[in-house]
Amino acid sequence: MNPFKFLWGTFFRLFPCPTRVGLFPTGNPGPKSPVLVTCNFYLTVRRLMKILAGTDAWLLVADSKGVNVWCAAGGDEFNTRSVVSAIKTSGIEEHVDHKKMILPPLGAPGINAKDVQKQTGWTVDWGPVRSGDIPRYLEKGKRRTEGMKRVTYGWQERLDTALGSLFPFFSLGALGFILFAPRHLGVYLVAGTAAFFLFFLTCPWLPGRRGLTKIIFLEVILGLIGLAFALSDNVSYSSLDSGCVIAMVMLLIYGTELGGLAPHMRSDLDPFLSRLGIGTIGNLSFAGSVRTNLLNGSLLLNYYRDRCVGCRSCAEVCPQGVWRMDEEKRALLEHLEKCTACRACLVQCQGDAIRAEPAR
Repeated sequence: MNPFKFLWGTFFRLFPCPTRVGLFPTGNPGPKSPVLVTCNFYLTVRRLMKILAGTDAWLLVADSKGVNVWCAAGGDEFNTRSVVSAIKTSGIEEHVDHKKMILPPLGAPGINAKDVQKQTGWTVDWGPVRSGDIPRYLEKGKRRTEGMKRVTYGWQERLDTALGSLFPFFSLGALGFILFAPRHLGVYLVAGTAAFFLFFLTCPWLPGRRGLTKIIFLEVILGLIGLAFALSDNVSYSSLDSGCVIAMVMLLIYGTELGGLAPHMRSDLDPFLSRLGIGTIGNLSFAGSVRTNLLNGSLLLNYYRDRCVGCRSCAEVCPQGVWRMDEEKRALLEHLEKCTACRACLVQCQGDAIRAEPAR
């Protein structure tokens, strides 16, 4: 294990942390062993190797520029081209006597399963959303329960988001206080840490469906507390007053960014930045993208039932349960309100029945 990459991948998830692409055996795999595909984000590969330690399988690592599956697929870094390239260059076909791969469903916005099959001859199964379910999924003969298809946001996943994706904001704030207001650094560290854990521990129970709306409840409470301190004649409350203001600012940052990091929420930040004219951050471009335009409302998700070919792709890859199959084996757009505009159904639909079209 590379300790530097482990720490970087754990605490600075917003930045690439690549590992080598290629073929990794787990257990004692043979010609009939399953082939699982993942990205080349160091922490993802390390965790999968640990989960699969007792399982005979081949882990095929495709290039995602060192970004995790969800973010890389959304940014078109973990895509059809990278999976096809991994198949053709890894030598996997020399090790197995089948052409079946298991893809992570959170990669569906970037990887077109039909195109992968056309270009390689390999068929695609979609594995569980959570990597921890993979051994059980394989034991069941590659059958997913409904629970294996859906994203969750338990305390471990919330903590993972906080440490890996929002810790850089916390660190940047600490640096700012060190440079410009060192005497308030202690207040910032206490207030920022409290806000950090308060939000992520209470997130599922806060009102609202988006990160930004969830944060309003906490902002109002802290605002009232801060106002009470400000109006108090007791100067000993000054640190608490400052702490409330700092916590409110940090909570606003956490809540605004959350929808872009948690797969079960719609992003607030991307469409907001797009409206400000900021369309690219690093190697991620979102202005004018289908996802951003769906979030902005300039595009609408439309479904044409008469074009549905019954491929089941939408129901298989949607992590929210927006789609299901009806009695006639055609897709049914059942819970549009749960849609987070991830685009997985658009990419995977084999009948052109699902479209993103201009709002009228």
